[in-house]
Amino acid sequence: MLLLIALAIRVTWGQLQPAELSPDLPDQMEYRALASHLIVGDGLQFFDERFHGTEYAFRAPGYPMFMAMMGTLPRTVRLGQALLDTSTVLAIYLLARRWLDERAALVAAGLVAFNPFLIFFTGVMLSETLFTAAIAWGISLLGRKSWTGALCLAVAVLVRPAAMFLPPLLGAVAALLPGREGATDRPVRDVMGGLFLGAAASFVVLLPWAFRNHRVIDQWIWTTTNAGQTTYDGFHNGATGKSDLSILSQMPELLSMSETGRNRYLGQLGYGAMCSDPARSLSLAVTKVGRTWSPVPLSDEYGSIRNQLVGLIYAGPLFLLALVGLFRRNLSWPLKSLCLLPAIYFTAGVMMTVGSLRYRIPAEPPMCLLAAGALCRKSEGRMMNAE
Repeated sequence: MLLLIALAIRVTWGQLQPAELSPDLPDQMEYRALASHLIVGDGLQFFDERFHGTEYAFRAPGYPMFMAMMGTLPRTVRLGQALLDTSTVLAIYLLARRWLDERAALVAAGLVAFNPFLIFFTGVMLSETLFTAAIAWGISLLGRKSWTGALCLAVAVLVRPAAMFLPPLLGAVAALLPGREGATDRPVRDVMGGLFLGAAASFVVLLPWAFRNHRVIDQWIWTTTNAGQTTYDGFHNGATGKSDLSILSQMPELLSMSETGRNRYLGQLGYGAMCSDPARSLSLAVTKVGRTWSPVPLSDEYGSIRNQLVGLIYAGPLFLLALVGLFRRNLSWPLKSLCLLPAIYFTAGVMMTVGSLRYRIPAEPPMCLLAAGALCRKSEGRMMNAE
């Protein structure tokens, strides 16, 4: 019943959105253009009007491939994302049910089902929904069969290559979970095996992407050519912690550069600004973390009183319960680490780029297990004995 309700909410929300894409989220236009070129057989490319040139590796291939499979019509993509996000509810339920009692597992799933931020992103053509689902299923499956969890996390890496180090870290932590299939009496060996499996998954999915980039733009780009731009966005002289790329229009030298040249040039400027004033960079990092973990939306487009109230009503109790669950003793530290690791990883990422609420979204579903653990009376040991 909970899954049906979650699906109904997401489908309804998606179908209520305008048929045309919102200009407030220009990334949608790029993803749609990439998917359209994939459908007609032109490969992963789109024309960037800012630089009057074609971009070939500016976005990772995972989400455009998903959009191409669903078609480029927004309503069709939103329907697919509604199904994906509902599966995230199921993934967290299955994970929580293994360690908590039935009631607490339903609480964890309910927190995911009624997450207003997850619901919102099913209605826009951005990679959050696919990325979050892949992370949730990867974590859920890592505790049972490592290779299936690594496969799901590999999908996440293909959506956002910056997550390439997350699979080995999660694999290493998951190797310490009690009752995991294939576990031995040698924890160090298990940890190294999980680390290797996660690293291999990242390498296997990124190698064809890097090789394709070498063939197309003559560079071994393992992530994207958006990396330099993002770094510059986070540390240029006018940086405030949020994304504002309007400054690029004041840099005419970018027009004469290639895609890889711009990536390298902007990356060097960004790292130069970061290293030249460490105190300012540290202050910006704190601001970015605050923006990312703010319980309410802070953007000009979506920071209305209504949206802030909805965000506060949901995120405030979630963060408080997750904090309580973190310090309770009914869950083992490997399980707590598994649930918190995405939050730590993505927080470190925004400190090096820009801060936004959307970048914490994939970390919230695993945190719901910690929140449910705060309400669970049964200990992890009793649940394991019962099984």
